[in-house]
Amino acid sequence: MPRIMRRFMASTALVLIAPAAFAELSADDVWSDWKTYISGLGYSVTGQEARAGDVLTVTGVAITSGDASLGGGSISMDRVVLTERDDSTVTVALPTVMPFEMATPNDTGSITRVSADYRQTGLSIVASGTPNDLQYDYSAQTVSLESTGFEVNGQVLPAQSNAFVITLDDISGTTDMVLDAHRRYTQDMEIGAVRYALKASDAASGDSSDMSGQMQSLTFDGQSTLPLRAVDTNNVEAMLAAGFTAGGTFNYAANALTLNVTSPTGPSDASVISQSGRIGVTLGQDGLTYDAAQDDMQVEMTSPQFPLPINFNVAQTAMNIAMPIRKSEAPDDFALGFTLDGFTMSDMLWGLFDPGGQLPRDPATIALDLAGKARLMFNFLDPSVAAEIDPGTAPAEIDKLDINRMQITVAGAELVGNGAFEFDNSAEGAPKPEGAVDLTLTGANGLIDKLVAGGLLPEEQAMGARMMMGLLAVPGNAPDTLNSKIEINDQGHVMANGQRIQ
Repeated sequence: MPRIMRRFMASTALVLIAPAAFAELSADDVWSDWKTYISGLGYSVTGQEARAGDVLTVTGVAITSGDASLGGGSISMDRVVLTERDDSTVTVALPTVMPFEMATPNDTGSITRVSADYRQTGLSIVASGTPNDLQYDYSAQTVSLESTGFEVNGQVLPAQSNAFVITLDDISGTTDMVLDAHRRYTQDMEIGAVRYALKASDAASGDSSDMSGQMQSLTFDGQSTLPLRAVDTNNVEAMLAAGFTAGGTFNYAANALTLNVTSPTGPSDASVISQSGRIGVTLGQDGLTYDAAQDDMQVEMTSPQFPLPINFNVAQTAMNIAMPIRKSEAPDDFALGFTLDGFTMSDMLWGLFDPGGQLPRDPATIALDLAGKARLMFNFLDPSVAAEIDPGTAPAEIDKLDINRMQITVAGAELVGNGAFEFDNSAEGAPKPEGAVDLTLTGANGLIDKLVAGGLLPEEQAMGARMMMGLLAVPGNAPDTLNSKIEINDQGHVMANGQRIQ
């Protein structure tokens, strides 16, 4: 499905993010530039053009990529009507149904084929502006992609158990196109809701799945730079070298998903609900960034492999990544962050390992925030180079690592820390770190007492844990608090609060 989603979003862009045109805008200008724009994305476009007054009609339109025998995709339109208006704008009218086909090679060498209908109701596209700064305003009641058939290894799959539909409701937006050495565009879009449903089955195993969901009140803003010349869109490294950049942020107000799986061992169900979230991505020669968060998530699951329903809530989940993607002699910035904040689970699950209720059931938190400097040893997105890398070769060298935040809060105890390390990569073998991390542990003795009282931790193991804490930490100012400074010096010695331990 990810490849289908990429094709769907790309085809949506072809419909909604129209190309730039020229001064004294004419229908011929818009259509000509549309073809240039599509060609720059690696597609080809054909059709028969007919002029009648202020109206240009293009019939038998086909937008294709790749070779159908080797894998590719296509969108067909019976007609596209471009109409010039007295205010120097041009409207673009598209069919309500546009067939879509995609063929993808399998690992076995056979082809998987997917056919679908790209549908729209109430779509309005109006082009205006100047030759080098063109604006498109668009709106639609619905835009959707609905499967009409699947074929795997030459076998047509049953449509009633293998199907998908993705629908966007109440769409409105604006796209500004600027032409200079590249094609640059910025886009703002609002979507009332996104609804999706997917069914899949495997006759050989007897497994089947049914997934559906929706997202409410979405907004999107993004910017992209495209090369004017055609570049292989399957070769991201070549696109980046030609000047391609992309970035955008999705925000949504609510999200709900349900999944039902049936297998010979029994049925499994899952439900995920969240109140809001965001996803942000940027890509360019400077690197790749990803930033996502989800608030107030509720999860419910059942499985024949687990005796009880699995129910838990999370106040917030978040993840961020920033990394270089090209080989460089000088180190580049990187970052990695993860947060699981306010995790709670049902008393039924707690009862599996703490039936006596000894442990505090306060919300748990796990958080990590890292940053630093590193250099890649190869171009990350170049598949030809990656395939030649020795599996034993490190993909990158880390020069510096900052631990901005580390936190584990669970069952009444909390460990927090921060620190920084620098790495010497000059010698053969593993890099040599030098630096320190400061740690504070609160509530550990109280937690050990409760684990022993609940029969979850043998007394001799509890004694060993207390002895280890005594070796590595010193008492803090607050009750049941331990502090520790773990250092690695330039000789490779490991120190705990000034005392060498290795």
